[in-house]
Amino acid sequence: MCIENTAEAAMATKDQEREVLQQIKAMVDDLGPRSYIATAFRGVFDIAEENIDNDFSGNPVEQAQDLGEQLAQCTVQAGQLAEERDEYKARAEAAEAQMIVLKAKLYDYITA
Repeated sequence: MCIENTAEAAMATKDQEREVLQQIKAMVDDLGPRSYIATAFRGVFDIAEENIDNDFSGNPVEQAQDLGEQLAQCTVQAGQLAEERDEYKARAEAAEAQMIVLKAKLYDYITA
């Protein structure tokens, strides 16, 4: 989910944001690539840079939560559609059985 930043009051400039981001990157780099923090921040710096460049507030945690909710909704919908499919399949089988009976009756009327 990306939200455009429109609030003007008390916002840092893009240059200030970039400078602080570089400082944070340097601190995390100092911890090493296998640190817990480096692992948690993997990919986050790229998102932060995109946010600064594009005036967005993209947050991967919110995106993951939104995707989880969408997945849950799709799972429910898939279950409902499967039930509907089964109902239509049963109706088709019943109609086919009725058609066989009617064909047999028609045959009996024709041959009688």
